Amino acid sequence: MINANKNILFTATVLAFCVILFVHMFLFPLYTVTPSSSSLKFFIDFEKSLCSSSSLKPKKSWTKQQCPKYGVVTTMQGGRLGNQMWEYASVWAVARRTGLEPYIPRCIRIKLDQVFDSLSVPTFEEIAHCPIDMGTFVKSLDAWNYTYQSIVLPRYSVQPEVVLTWVQDIIQEFSLKKKFIHKSQNMLRLVSKNHTRCTFVGVHVRRTDYVSYLWRKYSIPPASPNFYYSAMRYFEAKYFNVIFIIVSDDPAWCIQTFRQKQNIYITGKKFINSPSLDLAILSSCNHSIIDYGTFGVWGAILAGGETIFYNISQRSTVRLAQILPNWHTIA
Repeated sequence: MINANKNILFTATVLAFCVILFVHMFLFPLYTVTPSSSSLKFFIDFEKSLCSSSSLKPKKSWTKQQCPKYGVVTTMQGGRLGNQMWEYASVWAVARRTGLEPYIPRCIRIKLDQVFDSLSVPTFEEIAHCPIDMGTFVKSLDAWNYTYQSIVLPRYSVQPEVVLTWVQDIIQEFSLKKKFIHKSQNMLRLVSKNHTRCTFVGVHVRRTDYVSYLWRKYSIPPASPNFYYSAMRYFEAKYFNVIFIIVSDDPAWCIQTFRQKQNIYITGKKFINSPSLDLAILSSCNHSIIDYGTFGVWGAILAGGETIFYNISQRSTVRLAQILPNWHTIA
């Protein structure tokens, strides 16, 4: 009887060990966001862990810059153009605030270099050969205490309170490529029929995926046509000869919604514009009407004029309006 109990206990112990081993080997990795610290020996390894995909190709030779003496600040990649602009700008601004060296993963910089002319934040190419100490990294500016610490910001990082301290500088940092500027300005000249005293108001209408997202996240419907019409009436009462330039991921909805209004132009009716050109169009306007999403926010920031936004509480747009005096909503 004693031997039987020992066999049962031994069998149970072996099974428990196997279960624990299975969990650690096969299930725990599913929840790992980045590789373990022990696997990150150099900054080139760290860069790969920051990107959404591991398709970065290593170079045969790297520029051997001096390794960072103190900490660095960087970010993880997430989202599309508007999100990655915030990620880049957050690194740029946090580095200014702390004195840390800024570095951007190539997966972000490659995308932004297709849109902007001369971004100043370097990539990890310059320090790829340098050893890394993951024990020095914290995940936010609030958790940072001293210059030997490094900061890795999360995906979708939005830091308006820091970035907009230098709003004119970040506008200069995001200087669009000349080909996009020329195309957008040619379009505005065509729309205005070469009249010189027009006031252009860029209108960003985000629909498609965001309609379901708003309901799922906030239990609210998307902005109604009344929001856009009210904002348009505000600009028409305040400025001379206003023309509204509508940029949207749903041009068909815009055509149907604004078909009775004469002083509007809807882009992408025949051919869908690239996000780069749409951003250039919004930034070339004098003022802005935006509903939600980081893309429209950046279009309004780069335009630099007066902005009316759709008010969703606890969204970053509200935080921007607390910083920028020419941003407001309407009742």
